[in-house]
Amino acid sequence: MMAAIESGVFHAGDRLPSETELAASHGVSVDTIQKVLKRLVERGLIRREHGRGTFVSGKNVVAADGHYLRFMDEQGTELPRFVQLLSVKRVKRKGAWSEFLGGEAFVRIERLTDVATRFSFISEFWLREDDYEKMGNVERGALEKNLRELVRERLALSTLRVEQLVRYSCLPEKIAAKLSLDPTEPGFIMELCGHSLQDRPLYYLAVFAPKFSERLALGSE
Repeated sequence: MMAAIESGVFHAGDRLPSETELAASHGVSVDTIQKVLKRLVERGLIRREHGRGTFVSGKNVVAADGHYLRFMDEQGTELPRFVQLLSVKRVKRKGAWSEFLGGEAFVRIERLTDVATRFSFISEFWLREDDYEKMGNVERGALEKNLRELVRERLALSTLRVEQLVRYSCLPEKIAAKLSLDPTEPGFIMELCGHSLQDRPLYYLAVFAPKFSERLALGSE
């Protein structure tokens, strides 16, 4: 159903078939369809209107077009991913982002990505505040798409090299809370450090995910 929304079979505002029709077309029980629809509502992909039916939202979540993380099922089919912008915040505190980027003030773009309703992860994309300001007025839709491409277009700075660091550790408490996870349970943490011309630090990206069984392919965005 996510693939149908992503590919345009269902558009924003379209009414979905009834639960009985969906169950029959997918060869599953109505109870299974109800669970799936509940998850899609929670992710903002669809909305349910009492007495009218179920509709594709198309407002809060958009199909991801970046490819630094690609997840595949057991057959090797790439799973659809949908991105929701959570916040854009100016930050002066220090952390791994400041150690890499340098400077005193930063902008953090926080996003939630849903992977085929199987699991979700949170990413934090960090830029120096002065670089973000040079990008001008960035609309929400642009921040829910390929951020590396956005930086290239607005700042004329291409990513020429990326360091990828992966570890298995407990997620930060605030991240775990947003993903409804036990903060004492280890999860997947990935850091990407993007360099531009003359090895200039361009962006810092952190990805926080729960344990997952899907196949993960790492590549360039």
